[in-house]
Amino acid sequence: MSNFVSSSVEALDNLTVTWERLIPQRMGKDSASRKIMELHLGRYETATKYVLGKRVLDIACGSGYGSQMLRVAGASSVVGVDICSQIVEYAKKHYQIPGINFICADAEQFECSEPFDVIISFETIEHLKNPTNFLKQLSNYLTSNGVLMLSVPLGETRHFDPYHLHAFTHEQIFTLLETTGFSVDYYRCDQCFLSRSELLYWKQLYSESSPSFWKLLFTRKGWQVIHDLVFQGGFDAPQLLVTAYKK
Repeated sequence: MSNFVSSSVEALDNLTVTWERLIPQRMGKDSASRKIMELHLGRYETATKYVLGKRVLDIACGSGYGSQMLRVAGASSVVGVDICSQIVEYAKKHYQIPGINFICADAEQFECSEPFDVIISFETIEHLKNPTNFLKQLSNYLTSNGVLMLSVPLGETRHFDPYHLHAFTHEQIFTLLETTGFSVDYYRCDQCFLSRSELLYWKQLYSESSPSFWKLLFTRKGWQVIHDLVFQGGFDAPQLLVTAYKK
């Protein structure tokens, strides 16, 4: 049993960093890693302004560092949800403090017994089969006049990220929120351009996040990656951050 426990802990500590689930302590010191980490930390820093004394849901919480930031900022409680059991165990080991509960669950199937005052959902809806149903569900989980903070990459990203199912524009996000019971209060667009040299170095650090040589040469998505690298000089994916109130 002790050997099993030791190997399980070691497996958690050896989790691979990808741009889907970031682990701050594991991020490289290169400029691409810094840009991406700064974007994620900046979103949570903005969210801390809304959580004092509030019950918060952080859905698709990843490794849990953001959930901890929200609790430290004064949230009365935080529930962090992620579909990956390994990353939830990592969050429990490294970021769980009193007042935080990490749960392994599918974001589209998660259910709660009590409403939340604030819901955080960063870079989630582009992964989901039905973003409309998901946002309707979040509206139902909010208290009257509750706050939703949402972030999403704008433009086509599916060739760079095989886990993305949708491409969105500003207008589509605002319409989606309007039709699912929200009123947009604030938004900003954070620029995120990763140059060719940054991406090549990123691939050396996090090879799991890069397309294979076969995919690059023999798939439409691969050709789009090559097009961006050659003709745009890199990958441009501005990130929209929206604060909306439940109607």
